Amino acid sequence: MELLVVIAIIAVLAALLLPAFWRAKNTAQSAKCTSNLRQISLALYLYVHENLTYPLLATGASATQPQGGKWYDDIFQYTTHRWTNRLYACPSYQGAVVDGRYAGNNVFVLAVGSYAYNIGSADKDGSPQLGLAGKFNRAGELTSRPTMEPEVKAPSDMIAVADGYSTLSQKNRLLLVGLETLSRKLPPSLGGGDDATGGNANPRADRHRGKLNVGFADNHVEHVLYKTLLLDLSPGHLKRWHTDNEPHLEWFR
Repeated sequence: MELLVVIAIIAVLAALLLPAFWRAKNTAQSAKCTSNLRQISLALYLYVHENLTYPLLATGASATQPQGGKWYDDIFQYTTHRWTNRLYACPSYQGAVVDGRYAGNNVFVLAVGSYAYNIGSADKDGSPQLGLAGKFNRAGELTSRPTMEPEVKAPSDMIAVADGYSTLSQKNRLLLVGLETLSRKLPPSLGGGDDATGGNANPRADRHRGKLNVGFADNHVEHVLYKTLLLDLSPGHLKRWHTDNEPHLEWFR
């Protein structure tokens, strides 16, 4: 009888302590992720201050970068970390980590991991527009034209980098996890569009208890509900994805 009482007491204590333990763990993981994004945002800020442009999502092969380059390579001098190093590793991210590279013929292999860089929103033609990661042509292909610093009308209200979630489908409201391309509305070339299937989607929001950490162009970080960030069609939320600070509701109808 005494043993049963002891077991019962232990069970009660465990039931009381485990939720507190998981909350503390989630808080610590979110704090580490916030610190990572603040450092990455600061590196972007310093890069822009020096170059007056935002780094391109990717660049082709060159003498200095025979395998091509990515945006996180451009800010390496400020972070001293590569994509597979700890700065780009959110403790809550459990997916694969792949350092994507240039594949030739203007084809880039997307990186997969904890964080992503804002490419804007797909317009009616399916081409990403008004993001920080560079200009895309009407075929949805990345060009060599970067986003200039003066184009960002409200840096404090412009999403730069965030936890690697992207909207997969406006119709089905599915989420794609882990691509380096952060977008409020992914173009069809990256799996977006109303006819997209959920084969590669993960509808859970388990990164930070339903929230995502978001770094802005002015180097501050916010914790935003994923439904607000990725699914809410309110103009005040949509405009944060675009350099002109306009919602462009016509792209989402």
